[in-house]
Parts: sequence; structure tokens; C-alpha cells
Amino acid sequence: MKTKTIYLAILILISVISKAQWTVQASSFSTPGLGVNSISIINANTAWATAYDTAFAATVNKYTRTINGGSTWASGNITGAAGLDITSISGYNKDTAWVSMVDNNNGGGAIYKTLNGGTTWAKQTTATFASPGGWADFVYFFDKNNGVCVGDSNTGYWEIYTTLNGGTNWTRIPSGSVPANLAGETANDNAFSIVGNTVWFATTTGRVYKSINKGSTWTVAPTGLSNCKRVSFKDANNGIATDGTLLVKTTNGGATWTALSFTGNLYDTDLTYVPGTAGTYFSTGSTAAGGGTNGSSYSTNDGATWINIDAIGHEAVAFLNSTTGWSGGVNTSASAGGMFKWNGSFTTGIKNKDYVSGTQVIVYPNPFSDHITIEIRSEKNSTDKRTIEIIDVLGNSVFKESNFEGTQLTIQRQDLKNGVYFYKVSDSLSIISIGRLVAN
Repeated sequence: MKTKTIYLAILILISVISKAQWTVQASSFSTPGLGVNSISIINANTAWATAYDTAFAATVNKYTRTINGGSTWASGNITGAAGLDITSISGYNKDTAWVSMVDNNNGGGAIYKTLNGGTTWAKQTTATFASPGGWADFVYFFDKNNGVCVGDSNTGYWEIYTTLNGGTNWTRIPSGSVPANLAGETANDNAFSIVGNTVWFATTTGRVYKSINKGSTWTVAPTGLSNCKRVSFKDANNGIATDGTLLVKTTNGGATWTALSFTGNLYDTDLTYVPGTAGTYFSTGSTAAGGGTNGSSYSTNDGATWINIDAIGHEAVAFLNSTTGWSGGVNTSASAGGMFKWNGSFTTGIKNKDYVSGTQVIVYPNPFSDHITIEIRSEKNSTDKRTIEIIDVLGNSVFKESNFEGTQLTIQRQDLKNGVYFYKVSDSLSIISIGRLVAN
């Protein structure tokens, strides 16, 4: 009976933890069944996103924009770009943005820019991306003037452009400034990461290219993955990459990569670091986008442990900071679905439930590596002896301290493996508190 009670309490906690932490918003795309393949966040109020056809049957050149934190989104078309699909968007402010586009049927691509919030768009003709080999994988602007656009190999080498004047003039970098692609190697659409002036992008042969000067010169390194679908860096040295199943990490800016063992659900559609955090990443999955499983998850320990959020299809994901983030979904109409705004919290790494009024249980640090401290704060001078227990996800007790009469207990990690655990504090009458622990 006691074991069942503990396990039931843990199930209740899991239910509380995994409740929806995304708020559904309407993308405003009038055509149903459109997914979101790129998001660019400017600030807490302004963000841009782009659409694609989840049936992969129609050409879609639609964007959407919010200027009120997602309360409403307004969509439109990339004017003058009939027959082209969007691969990425990079916004500078509420008025100015660039998109990279491709012709899925005939090859070739282009960059378009708006200066009036998307009302009209103009093609930037000096980035040619000529058919049939041209393919613009992504565009990114560091500020209103300096930008980079990466395209697949065309006329014998990677078609990479840089600009110093907002795209009025794009200059293709010479072949000697970028290592040659392998046979059949292309960049994965919108699979890139930016830290300061440094750019990384991931390829279909499992390599990661890197530039430390806004795209002017490049190096490349293998990751050990057969196909590097996504890459994300938290600083100039530390990043992770995935093929959707495996994870690799680097601590030297991508010069070398090693396998990263992890627990929990890692999804295979998108991956992003949350700026300003110690090591929080998000992963998303969408069967509509060709992924294996629907869902979203996050890690607060650089990818070692993934905490599941839901089993709903999520596509592109982006964060400005720990409080502002969006992911894309699939709309059913102009007024239903298509965007998700983050409303959860992951900064503490813990959500607990206190069951006894006037008693609070504080746990720190969490996640933990060497030891964990459990502190019991009570408004009453209780003389009850308490039991403190740590339980794994299968309900097995891995630590137990009975007849505890103090207010603070420090527990050494010892042989606990990386992963998610639960603590339980109880007395002779009831459960006082239950919460989650993450060992990394």
C-alpha cells in the first residue's frame, strides 16, 4: 500500500509537471494545413515566421508577423515571388526582414527584403542562386547592414553570399574561402546557429561548417553523425548537434565533436538554445514536417537530460530569452492554431508540490551533479520525525532517510546515474512534499 501511495503521488506530480506549457495562437494563414519552418524573434512583442505546405504539394510563399507578443498575428505573401518557397526568415525590426527562397521544381533561389512590415517585398538581385543548381538554405542578418546567405554547391562550390549594406549588394565568397563539399553534400534548410559574429551550419553528410567573421571565410569538421539535421551553440565554444536520434557535443567551437549520452525524449524537427540560460535547449518534433514523433522537450543541462513537455506536433522553435519563445505548429484555419507561445518555466529545473499548509520544502542545486540539499521550512515547531526519500522514474527507492528530525539534509550523489528522479518528504501522518530532481 505504501509503495502504491508513493507511486500514485509521483504520477500526480508528473501530470502537474507535464501540463501544457505552450499557449496556442492563430498564425492567421488562411489556407489550412500550413506548417511553420522558420521563426525570427526581434523582441518580446515582435516576431516573424514563415509557412510551408505540410502536404508538400503546393508552393507557399507566406509569412506572418506579430507586433503584440502573439496576441494577434497578421499574414501575407512575399510579393513578386510566385513559384518560390521560403526556407528561412531573418527580421531586423517590425518593418524590416529578409527571406531566403527556393524553386522546389526547377532549382534556383532568391533573397527578398521588406521595409514596410511585409506589405511589399523586393528581390535582391545580386545574390543570383541561378537554376538549376542554386538553392538558398538560409539567410541571417547580424544588424541592418551585415548579412550572410548560405546556399548549396552551385557551379562547383558552395554558393555563399555576404553583404555590408542590407543586401543592396551581395558578394559571393570565392571558392578558396570555403572547404569543398563532399559528393552529394548539401546544407540542411534553416539548420544553422549564430553566436556573435560566428556562424555554423549543418550538412547532410554530418559535417558542420563554421565562420568566425560573418561568413567571409569558413572551416569544416565532421561530427560523427551521418546526417547533421540541426546544430545549436550556447557560446563560442559549447554546442550540440543531432541527426534526430543521436546527440553530439563540442567544447571547442566545433573543431571536434564527441557522442553525448542522454536520457529522455529528444525530438528531430528542430533544436535551439535558450539565450541567457546556463545550458537550456529545446527540441521539437512534428510528423507533418517529416519528423518521427510529435512533441516538445527541453534540457537544462546541455542536452544530458530531456524533460518532456507534450506530444503535440511542434516545428520550428526559437527563443529570445528564458521568457520569450515560440514554436510553430499546423493551422486548421486562419483563426485556429499554427503558433505556440512558451508560457512555462525551466530556469529552476524543478516544480514541486507542498501538501502541508505552513510547510515549504526547498531543494538545491537542481539540476545537481555532486550533492543535493533538501531544506524543510515550517511555520510550526514540529517535533515529528520525517522520512526523506529519493525515487527513480520506475518507482524504486534509491535513497531513504528515516526518523529525520532536522531542517536541512545534504545527500551525496554517490552512484546515481544521470536522469530524472523524485524526492518525497513525509511524516507519520501524511506526505509533506513531492518534487522532481535532475542529476547530470
